[in-house]
Amino acid sequence: MKKILFLTIDFPPMGGGMARHSHDIGIALRRMGADYTVIAPGSAGVSERDDGEGITVYRLKGVADTRIFDNYLKSVFAFFFRGLRHCLSGGVGLIIVNTWSIAGVAAFLIKKITGVPYVVFAHGLDVYAPRTSPKALRLMKLVLKNASVVAANSGFTKTLVEKIEPRAKALVIHPAADPGRFAPDIPRKPKVCEGVKVILTVGRLVGCKNHETVIRAMPEVVRIYPDTVYLIIGEGPEEKALEDLALALGLEDKAVFLSGVKDSELAAYYHSCDIFVLASKEISGQGLVEGFGIVFLEAGLCAKPVIGGRSGGIPDAVLDGVTGILVDPMDEGAIASAIIRLLSDRELAKKMGENGKRRVESEFNLDAFGKKLENVFIRILSAGPLFDD
Repeated sequence: MKKILFLTIDFPPMGGGMARHSHDIGIALRRMGADYTVIAPGSAGVSERDDGEGITVYRLKGVADTRIFDNYLKSVFAFFFRGLRHCLSGGVGLIIVNTWSIAGVAAFLIKKITGVPYVVFAHGLDVYAPRTSPKALRLMKLVLKNASVVAANSGFTKTLVEKIEPRAKALVIHPAADPGRFAPDIPRKPKVCEGVKVILTVGRLVGCKNHETVIRAMPEVVRIYPDTVYLIIGEGPEEKALEDLALALGLEDKAVFLSGVKDSELAAYYHSCDIFVLASKEISGQGLVEGFGIVFLEAGLCAKPVIGGRSGGIPDAVLDGVTGILVDPMDEGAIASAIIRLLSDRELAKKMGENGKRRVESEFNLDAFGKKLENVFIRILSAGPLFDD
């Protein structure tokens, strides 16, 4: 296989699902024995060339991961010039980018000059939100149309890509979760989780994650199970409003907000919870949606039953009645009933958690993820058919 150039605007030590997904791509490339280079934004305290877990990452000077969208053109051209240099040095046969924006635009420009094909990953929100901006939409359509493959994280995202740009060659490649990060012997139960039933949500405090409706469901849960705590891990612009709502509902000691939790610390919270909940909703006017939900896989690896909003790509991540329960994300009564049901029926909760763990280990493991990527890459490089599975 020829050299692969991976351009990503999200990469650890950044937190979040897209950064973890990019890291998983790096691991997959390493495991398949590919000759590859990762180019990512600079990060505070991290050297330009950082060898971590066997992945060599070239960091862009002058482009900080926390401010990459502050100067869009500067970021695009930083990726473009660094990527072009690698391609012109010879041997690069394929570029992959973690999203169409910035890295994808750079890959498009490099292809125009060198002819090197590129693959774009699509996560849902990244292709959903730009629909509200005519300029961003035109640019996104250009990047998607010229990609050899658009790797969508769910059936929902694939359909979305095809609606936006019918000429895009889209296929579904679900994300993976690394069992090594959630081994049973890793965590020590956090103090906040001791002696209580824990309902856990991990996600940015933004409208589409829909923490609000779960908080509104909690008084009914607490009425039946007074020793229950709703633990919310994440940061975002909705934090103050959510804290005020919890206080107004009398949940001052039942809704606990934790910010600044590192990815390496998440396993302890997943293992300590009774139920994982993420009732995400679609907000079309703001271009907000949940494309898949890697957090459901992470909860599954810890054998926890999950409750998800029947919205976006979540049905790909949660098998309703098997690994968890799907609910109308706007129905606080349905959310409360689902939580109470799982707290009341421990055998059902245990069975769903075990089903989730088996599913992630068999279907969403890094080896399976890497094999799918390798098959796609080989077909592109050999000009073979992509859709004969």
